[in-house]
Amino acid sequence: MINDNREKVLTVLSLGAGVQSSTMALMSATGVLPKVDCAIFADTGYEPKGIYLYLNYLKSILPYPVYLVSKGNIKKDMLAAKDTTNFVVAPFYNQHTITGKKGMIQRQCTADYKIIPIKKKIRELCGVDYGKHFPKDKYAEQWIGISKDEIRRMKPARDPYILNRHPLIEMNMNRQDCLNWMKKNNYQMPVKSACICCPYRDDKTWDDMKNNNPKEFADAVEFDKNIRTISKDFNMKNYTHRSCKPLDEVEFIKEDNQLDMFNNECDGICSL
Repeated sequence: MINDNREKVLTVLSLGAGVQSSTMALMSATGVLPKVDCAIFADTGYEPKGIYLYLNYLKSILPYPVYLVSKGNIKKDMLAAKDTTNFVVAPFYNQHTITGKKGMIQRQCTADYKIIPIKKKIRELCGVDYGKHFPKDKYAEQWIGISKDEIRRMKPARDPYILNRHPLIEMNMNRQDCLNWMKKNNYQMPVKSACICCPYRDDKTWDDMKNNNPKEFADAVEFDKNIRTISKDFNMKNYTHRSCKPLDEVEFIKEDNQLDMFNNECDGICSL
C-alpha cells in the first residue's frame, strides 16, 4: 500500500491494451485487485489493429468506464512535417550520408501522445481545468502496468498531483505470470502494444509483423521511406530500424541486433 496524507480523489488505470495493463484491468474487474474508478487509453491513431480489437474486447467486459483520449494521429502529424523543426519527435535512428555517423533522435512522442492526454483527462475527471492549480491536499492515483522484470522502468509521475502505483510489482508478477493468469482464467490474449512505426521494436516483433500482419508491415515500410529526408540537414537520413537500412531491406532474423528496448523506454506507458 502507498501512504499519502493527502485525499485520494481518483484511482485511474493507464491502459495500453497490452499484456500487463490488461492483466491489471481484468484483475481489478474481478476483485483480485481493488476496483479502479476508470481506465484511460491514449490513442495515437497508429496502433496495430490487434490493439483496437483487444481494447473493444476489454470495454465489453470491464465493469468500469474506459475513456479514450487522443492528441491526434501521430503518423499524419509526423509526415506533415517538412523538417525536424516542427517534427513530432520520435526516437528514429539517423545516419549522416557523408560521415556515416549514426545517432538517434531524442524522444518526445510518448509525452505528447500518451502522458499529456492522459494527464488532461485525469484533471478533467477531478474537476480541475488544465493549467489551473491542483489542490495540494488532493491527488489522483495512477496504476501503471510495469511488471517485476521491467522494474527499471518505474518512474514517479512528473506532476505532484499524480501518484504512480505499480500493482504487478507489488504482487511480484512478471510478464509471463500475467500471460499465465490470463490463460488460466480463459481471457483472450492481447498483442504487444506499440505504434506500428515504433523504432523500439526488436527484430522479433518486426519479423512477426512482416509474416503475420503484411498490411501493417507494408504501412510501416512506406512510413519508413517517407521519414527519410525529414531533417534540417540534407545529409541526415532517418530510419525506423537500428541498422539504418530501409525497413524492407532488413533481414530481421540475421540482423537481430536490437534489444527489446520497450523494457527501458517510453516512461512505462507504451508497450503495456
